[in-house]
Amino acid sequence: MARKAHQGDDKNIKTVRWQEILRLVEKEEIGTQQELAKRLNEEGYEVTQATVSRDIKELKLFKTAKAGGGYRYISTSASVIGKGKDRFAALFKTAALSAECALNQVVIKCENGMANAVCAAMDLLEWDSVVGSIAGDDTILIICRSESSAKELAKKLTEIMG
Repeated sequence: MARKAHQGDDKNIKTVRWQEILRLVEKEEIGTQQELAKRLNEEGYEVTQATVSRDIKELKLFKTAKAGGGYRYISTSASVIGKGKDRFAALFKTAALSAECALNQVVIKCENGMANAVCAAMDLLEWDSVVGSIAGDDTILIICRSESSAKELAKKLTEIMG
């Protein structure tokens, strides 16, 4: 049975729709904008693919590889990736292949499609020694405040991998 979207001002409708999008991507393996638009319409939200595209961008959703192949959207929100060092460590141990230091930078190699998820989870930890990070499909680049902090971070990450 489809739920009806709340009536009200545009901002409230958007907020409610965003909550539903986050709920859907957390509970289901949604891999395309069309699939997400279809699910939202089934739940009573009248949306187009263009609206979903904007929502995905504004919510900062990204695709990550599924275990059995293909991709799915995930959120960088703490409710999806998980807070805390334990959850990060579990994800990192599963997805990371290596962590190497180069001057004040750390380069992390990951399983294909996993770098964005690892990087987003790492960003939630807000390490003081990290100035910023950027992720591709299988590689993360972390810029640290100093060479010594980069070496310490690479060592810490290597220990997490086991």
